Amino acid sequence: MKLNIRQERIKRGWSCDYVAGIVGISDEAKRLIENGQRKPSYEVLVKLEDLFGKTHRELFAEAEEPNG
Repeated sequence: MKLNIRQERIKRGWSCDYVAGIVGISDEAKRLIENGQRKPSYEVLVKLEDLFGKTHRELFAEAEEPNG
């Protein structure tokens, strides 16, 4: 499952490492969160909302795959 947070990060041209550094988590933890395999702590969730300017519902909704 891919989440909108990944699309938002890519849209901004940010690497996983960049976002992880800003919110204070490891790159691996960020990848697991993006892939829906790990839930962020409340503190990390708030930082992600602030960084992206989106609500957690917007960031963690399942991403729509482009029709091909």
